[in-house]
Amino acid sequence: MLHFLGHDYLIPSLALAKQIHCQIGFKIAIANTPLNIQYLRSTLQLDPNLKIHLFELQFNSSDHGLPPNTENIENLILDLIGNCSPPLFL
Repeated sequence: MLHFLGHDYLIPSLALAKQIHCQIGFKIAIANTPLNIQYLRSTLQLDPNLKIHLFELQFNSSDHGLPPNTENIENLILDLIGNCSPPLFL
């Protein structure tokens, strides 16, 4: 699973992954930036029976003209979000 880099999307994406895994039995892998994966990993520790695999994508925010350690849009100034060129996609 890949999702939009908004912090508000992390928990719904994880909830969807849990539902797919528990109801259908699919193996789930979530790929995201290191800080977002760290957050998801801490959330998954609350339910060790889930077999959801997390993969860190290499991401250097300064390569994209962003402030250091900015891996989702939660900490961005609105002007940066609206005026990004090129778009903030991995």
